[in-house]
Amino acid sequence: MSDYLDALEAEIASWLIEDPVKRAEKFKRERIRHYGLIRDLLLDKLGTDSMRVLEVGGGPQPVSDLIRCRYRAVVDPLTPDYQRVIPCPHHVDMKAEDMDYLEEFDLVLSTNSLDHVEDPDEALCRMDAAVKPGGYLAICCPQHNAFTNPHPSHLLNLDADWVHERLDEDYETVWELNFPQHGYRYGWVLHEGRRGQPAFALLLRKCSGY
Repeated sequence: MSDYLDALEAEIASWLIEDPVKRAEKFKRERIRHYGLIRDLLLDKLGTDSMRVLEVGGGPQPVSDLIRCRYRAVVDPLTPDYQRVIPCPHHVDMKAEDMDYLEEFDLVLSTNSLDHVEDPDEALCRMDAAVKPGGYLAICCPQHNAFTNPHPSHLLNLDADWVHERLDEDYETVWELNFPQHGYRYGWVLHEGRRGQPAFALLLRKCSGY
């Protein structure tokens, strides 16, 4: 538990930079990447206008800000901290592991957050429960983040196979990008002589529950 709390503090510090110029640069750098994430997850082709969208671990400027939808909620346990510098009007102060949404959302989205939770198995279970039959689950995450990008907020090492092992019985893989097969990378970390650490992007459709 103490490691998780330390990781949360490190995540807060990475966003709430005291120098306003450096903080603005961080926000700008992350935001411009979000357009690429939407493309990499095929969300620009999904037709989200009428969807109810849940974003898990959206941080102070969620990717869902850029998605047209009927309704959205952003779950993040650091919401009160982020609200010190930005309004976050769609945020809910909650851990992913504590969500109790049941088949309420057409799209559940997680980008660069599933490897920041305390219990990834429970978090993924709660995300699954929130997806309606026929709905979509979109996950983008660094691969083996604690190894490739050591940082106090990076405690977990996940990959696409970890997701498939838990969800393939109930979900079809609509779209996938991963590092071993596609050389998919995300961010600025230097890895094997090139900027961008190994990552994976998955768009899954829930086939069970009809």
